[in-house]
Amino acid sequence: MGSHRIASRYAKSLLQLAEEKGKLDEVFADMKSIDGIFENSRDLKLMFKSPIIPADKKLTIVKKIFEGKISEILFRFLTLMIKKGRESAFHEMVESFIVQYNEKRNITPVTITSAIKLDSGLVQSMLASLKTKEKLGEIQLKEVIDESIIGGFVLQYGDKMIDSSVLKNLRGFRNIVDDDSYIKKYS
Repeated sequence: MGSHRIASRYAKSLLQLAEEKGKLDEVFADMKSIDGIFENSRDLKLMFKSPIIPADKKLTIVKKIFEGKISEILFRFLTLMIKKGRESAFHEMVESFIVQYNEKRNITPVTITSAIKLDSGLVQSMLASLKTKEKLGEIQLKEVIDESIIGGFVLQYGDKMIDSSVLKNLRGFRNIVDDDSYIKKYS
């Protein structure tokens, strides 16, 4: 079974367990903080994926890092994954849990990338329009500044992308110029 399927199944089980115990939002908050820890700690990611490090050492490290700092449900779930030898899928499980939680709560993560910080009124107007047009529930916004797009914006949500950047237009012009078929027609 692929690690993505394993991660998805574990995430679904944890989601159901947390919901049954009435701790879904608490577990979600812990998952978000753990996701941030994984993003900032390459060593932790490598430790979880390493087949060389024995499970008891991983459990000791996990206890030192997480015990008492995350919900009891999540801590026990994490130790269970290590005992079952599934810890290599833990980071994917965290990401899958966040996606499944967002689906359950009708939350759509939206990323707006622009060359400069956009006016908050403009952003709210864009989000209101998107929400109405696509019939979205709550929107979780992430703003990214990327000067390489030169101007305009790139809006991403779900598997969709609206690219209104200057960089995209310049690439389009380059493709037209590179396609010199207009020269051949008139030569």
